[in-house]
Amino acid sequence: MLIGNRASQVLNVDHTLADEHHLGNIADARNPGQKITPAVERLLQVEVLVIENEQQVFTALVALKQGRGSFADVLIAERGARAGCTRTLTFDQKAVRLPGFELV
Repeated sequence: MLIGNRASQVLNVDHTLADEHHLGNIADARNPGQKITPAVERLLQVEVLVIENEQQVFTALVALKQGRGSFADVLIAERGARAGCTRTLTFDQKAVRLPGFELV
């Protein structure tokens, strides 16, 4: 996910917000979505930021809130679908529960 302000540079945060496992002290190990959700919601509401693939980020956030999958997995699935992929190969047993993923 790319975040930038409208007046200056773009910051790539793909590997910090998209992956709950790398959030360190931001995420509670038992329920990473508990702290990811409000953080991403706040980022989406900041008018001076431009969020790459904002609709897919929002869809991933909704899925996380509904317990349909992790933020990272849903975001990967959404980005793959937008790119025209019919499936995403994965080793992740949990990701396979989401449409679009296939276990390797």
